[in-house]
This record gives sequence, structure tokens and C-alpha cells, in this order.
Amino acid sequence: MFLEGEVNWALVFGVVAAICAVVAITGLVAAARWGLAYRNATARLDHALMSHEGSARRLREVLDAIPVALVETDLGGKFIFANRAAHQLLGRRDAELLGLRFHSATWGITYPDGRPVPPDLLPSARALRGQTVKGFQHIMANPSSRRKMLVSVTAMPILGPVGEVIGSTAAIVETDSLIQPEPAPAPEPVVAPVDPGLTRRVFDAASSALVVLDAEGRVREANRTALERHSLDAGAVAGLDFADLFLALDERTEGRMALNAARAAEPGAAEPIVAASGLTWRILPLPGEDGALLLAGERTPEPLPETPAEDTTDDPAEGLRAELEEARARLTALEDRLADEQAELTAARRLETVGRLTGGVAHDFSALLGVMTSALDMLLKQADQPDRVRRLGGAALNAGRRGEALTRRLAAFSQGEDAVMNRLDLSVLLKSMEPTLRQMAGEDVDLMIEAPDRPMEALIDPAAFDGAVRALLDNAVQALEGRGSVAIRLDETPEGQWRLSVRDNGPGMDSDVLARASEPFFTTRDGATGLGLSQAYAFARQSGGRLAMDSAPGEGTEVALILPAAPETPAEPAPAAPEAEPAAS
Repeated sequence: MFLEGEVNWALVFGVVAAICAVVAITGLVAAARWGLAYRNATARLDHALMSHEGSARRLREVLDAIPVALVETDLGGKFIFANRAAHQLLGRRDAELLGLRFHSATWGITYPDGRPVPPDLLPSARALRGQTVKGFQHIMANPSSRRKMLVSVTAMPILGPVGEVIGSTAAIVETDSLIQPEPAPAPEPVVAPVDPGLTRRVFDAASSALVVLDAEGRVREANRTALERHSLDAGAVAGLDFADLFLALDERTEGRMALNAARAAEPGAAEPIVAASGLTWRILPLPGEDGALLLAGERTPEPLPETPAEDTTDDPAEGLRAELEEARARLTALEDRLADEQAELTAARRLETVGRLTGGVAHDFSALLGVMTSALDMLLKQADQPDRVRRLGGAALNAGRRGEALTRRLAAFSQGEDAVMNRLDLSVLLKSMEPTLRQMAGEDVDLMIEAPDRPMEALIDPAAFDGAVRALLDNAVQALEGRGSVAIRLDETPEGQWRLSVRDNGPGMDSDVLARASEPFFTTRDGATGLGLSQAYAFARQSGGRLAMDSAPGEGTEVALILPAAPETPAEPAPAAPEAEPAAS
């Protein structure tokens, strides 16, 4: 058909239409299958997600119900999970705790003996290095309640798919006492058999007269002292009545009654028998013996001779009056002397403070003026060298600026200059200073800065605030000798004031050094100016607040600026709408 040039187009289009119909039907069937598979897969995925969310919720409920503090950190040591017990133990809510590190300065972490724990030896830090730590005990303080407690920490690393460390987990339990290894049971003492001969020798060597009686009051044993005092023979007393041998005739009936009463009395409560022979017999029941008694005779002490009492009835009021007047005169003299010494001490302290202040200022200004005069002298001699002139001029200018800064510090301390008080947000100011503060601290100091994300406004001089925070951080870093941890924290006191604290885990201060720490130019470190805490104290006083310090040897130091919150400003009324002007006629 095709060779002859005749084409049956109807047949061709019919074949093509049939093929297209088959392809379309196949596509519809495939699409229906894929649609059904997609719906099934989506349903299974939704079911899996719901199951996963339910499992995660149940797991969280189980972890929150566990009375052990459980925490998890990322590779940087920051908390990414904490159960309810951890929030209570660490004194932080979930929003505050997540993102923080287990920091020595924030939680006051020390060994049980008070020594600070280095940051790299904390259980979480060791777990991030791949170590498993079990039962590490240390002291920590709850930041909210300030309560110190002894805790035991077990930490271990969290490993990734190929065994790499991707985080750490730890369990923290408060304990009542240090866990000590159980001591080995002490060996039972070996009791040597008693030598009867030794017992008899001790019985005879006693200086007291000793007699052992049976239940009928007959003598069973008597030592040498008892026999010699009554001139008796050892072989002739056994089985005879005690009263007949050792008591006078008129004492025997009363003596026998005392022996019978002693058998029914409590140990040590029996009445002794006082004999005319000069002996007092004390009666002791023998344990394990039915009615047997031990009598110990001691020499009866001689009565003291009676001496007439001194007559003190002659005018006692006159003697008391004289003593009272004498005591009053001594008290007045002591009060006058104390007042004079107090005045002298106050004057001496004032002179000492003025002397230290004058000496420190003179020393600092002498050094600054020496730099300036030397630089200016060399400027005049080398005026033809522009580069050297610029360097010397810059040195003189820096010295002048340092002198100006020192003058501002002294003026701020004495409140001799008018502070530029502004209403500023302390949280924003502290966060803006973070890069500078970290550079000041150095790489070997673990610095943590906490500032809330809400407004904390106060009326302050921003330059003085900047200088006070820098001075406190500089003091903390110097106390650590460049290595340790420092925490700067801004929060609110229960009284509604702002509290900015700087805490280090350094050696701390004793009570004598702490009492003088804020004095101008007082320092215990070589090369220090002694103006850091004085500057912070002056800023706190200038801002209407106060400076608080807490320190003890071996427990670090915390210095806090307590500043009043800025008063709330009343909302300004909206401007009134302008009245319409009358139209021109």
C-alpha cells in the first residue's frame, strides 16, 4: 500500500490513538498506585511523628519525676537539658539554665576542704575529654538560696556515630556527708585467761580492808589489810559471821540489818556501816553471786574542829557603799580614758588616710610628669626629626591623659566633680562592654557574664559605671594571678534594687584585709595602685547605692554594686488637637 503511494490515514490515526489510550490508561493506573502509596506513607509518617512526640513527652515526664538532678551539655560545656530536680538543685529555671556552663564562680564550687576546683577538673569538663567520672564530691552553693551543700557527681561522655565525643551527661546528688571507705572489721580482742594467783595477790595488796560475804553474812574471803587491822588469822575466819568478827557488840544488830538491806538496794545506794574500830564499811553487791557482798573498809575521816565564824554584821551597808563609790570612780576614769584614746585613734586614722592618699597621688603624678618633661625636653632637642617628634609628642599626650584620668578618679572618690547622671539600662551597658572585658581578662581566665534580657534602668554616670566595672574585673584577675574563673552577674535583689556582682575563685581575703580593702591606695600586691575598690565604692556612693564585699581565705571573693532602680517616669499626656482657625470673611 505504501509502495504504491496510497496511505490509509484512518488506519494510521487509529493505531496511534490506540497506543495513546494504552499509555494513558497505564499512566492513570501508575498515578493511582503512587497516590495510594503516598497517602499510606504520609499516614505512617504522621503516626510515627505522633508516637515519637508521645515517647519524648513520656520520657521527659519520667526524667522530671526522678529525684536525681540530671543534666546534659553540648561539646562547649553549655547546658542543653536539665530535669526538674536539676533546676531545684542548681537554683535556676529552664530558660535561665539552658546555655550556661557549670561555672565555679557562679555555683561556688570547691573541694570539701574549701580549696577551689580548677575549671578543667570539673566532672563535665573531664567527661568532654572522654573520661568517665564516678562519685566526684564537691561543695556548691545554690545561687537563689545561697545554701551550701555537699554533692556527688557522676559524669560520662556522649559519643557520636563514629565514637567521637559530642557532649556529656551528669547525675548530681546531694549527700549528707563525705563517702568514706568502710573500715575493715577490727579483730576481736584476745582475752588472756585470768591467773588465779594474780587475782589473789591484787586482793591482798589492796590498801582497803576487803571482805567477801555469802548470802548468810558469813566470811568467804578477807584480805591481809582486813585481817591485820583486827588481829585475825586467815585460817580462822572462813565461815564465821562478819558482825561477830569485825563489829563491836553494840553494833552487830544494826550491822546485820544494814547487810540485809544492801542485798535489796540498788548498786551504790546501800548505806555504809560506821564501826567504832575507825573503819567505814561500804557495801557492794557482787554480780553473778546470789546474795554475795563485797565490803570495803576505809578509815573514817576525823571531824574538822569547829571554828567560830567571823562577825561581819558590823555596818555592812557602809562597806557596800564605800565599794560602790570606789567602783563608780574607777568606771568614770576608764570611760574618760577610753574617750580620749578613741579620739586619738580617730585622728591618727584620718592622718594615716590623708598621708597614704597624698603619697599615692604624689608618686603617680611624679611618674606622669617625669614622662611628660622627658618627652618635651627631647622634642626641643630633636625638632628636625618629624617621626621622632610625633612619637615623643604621643607619649607626652598619653601621660597627660593618664594624669587627667587619675584626677577624675580622685575627684569621683571625693565627690568633688559634678557627675553626669543619666537614666541608662545597666543590662545594655554590661553587654556592650563584654568584648572589652573579655580582652581584659585574657585567655587563661574563664570569664562568664550574665545579664537579663529585660530593662534594668538606673540613674548613673556611664563613664563612672564603665570605670567601676573595669576596676572590679581588674582586681579579680589580679587576685587569680591571671588564671582561674570570674563571674560577672547582673540581677535584681528581693528589695527591688539592681545588684552587679563580680566573683572570683581566687585565694580570698581574711577579715583584717577585707576591712581595709576599700581604702584608697591600700593594696597587698606589688605594683598595684590600690584604687580599684575605692573607685567602685565612690561610684556606688555617687549613684545612691552601696558596695558589698564577701570573702574568706580559700573561698574566693565577691564584690557587689547595689544600685537603686530608676524611678518610673509618668506617661506623657498626648498633645491636644489644635483648634480649627475661623475662616476668613
